[in-house]
Amino acid sequence: MVSGSQVSSDASELSTVGSNYSSQIEGLASSWKGASFDSISSQAQEVVSGFLDAVKSQMESFASACDLYQQYSDAKAAYEVAAQNYNTAVANDDQAAMNSYAYQRRQNQEKMEKLKKEILSALQSCSSPTLTANAVSGTVSAAPMSTSGGGGASSSSAVVQGAIDWALAVAADDNYGYSMDMGARWGNPSYDCSSLVISAYDAAGTGVKEAGASYTGNMRSAFTQRGFEWIPGQPDMSTLQPGDVLLDEATHTEMYIGNGMNVGAHDNFDKADGDSAGNEINVSEYSAHHWDGVLRYVGDNNTTQQENG
Repeated sequence: MVSGSQVSSDASELSTVGSNYSSQIEGLASSWKGASFDSISSQAQEVVSGFLDAVKSQMESFASACDLYQQYSDAKAAYEVAAQNYNTAVANDDQAAMNSYAYQRRQNQEKMEKLKKEILSALQSCSSPTLTANAVSGTVSAAPMSTSGGGGASSSSAVVQGAIDWALAVAADDNYGYSMDMGARWGNPSYDCSSLVISAYDAAGTGVKEAGASYTGNMRSAFTQRGFEWIPGQPDMSTLQPGDVLLDEATHTEMYIGNGMNVGAHDNFDKADGDSAGNEINVSEYSAHHWDGVLRYVGDNNTTQQENG
């Protein structure tokens, strides 16, 4: 996991980048002069400054998410130790130890829940900043900045953002747990991996349920009828875009949300109702699972692809 301190250090380097850009802009004065140079130069400086400020803000939010995730991992490890010790105390019929470890377990579980919400908030903060700057031709607004793992461009689609927001809201609500039971897996009150992703995009207005999406095995067929393209093969994370559906047609699916993170439903680890384990439906680091390919929303007016798979 990348550290928050490393991201913060990289963000601090942006001031050097800004100075270099500014010097190059000012350098135009020696080779070109015109009545409007001062105005153009000033506006160019504003664009550079505004862009770098937006990037720095995004990186700082991601650094915060990284630090919070480390705290979450520590709390989870402490929770698991307390749970093991509690089970040992039960086996030994040691009531005092049972009470102590039950308290430790509860405290760490509450800490995990608090941190999970803070992580989601930090990730949402770094996934949606926009840049507004005065350009030569007037006022322009840039598209949302990329939250892809690397080279992939961020989608400006309201459909994609709606699906991501819906899935994150479910992951943050521990009333929803994991279940493959047909009577419970559509949010009453649980989800499994496919019903979570299908429901997220259906809630965003794509109509994938109507097209027949019901489990991993028929998602490709249904999604490509509703504005998605199929990109076959194991993806390189640097090419992923927020909202991409990672699909193993035999066993599993998750949604990539940017910054090297997925949201997905995994398992009912403690066999209890709801997400009492804290990680049945959650945000986690991207895993190079054996994916068959990626379903990417490109819009109803674009040609979808079902071949090549």
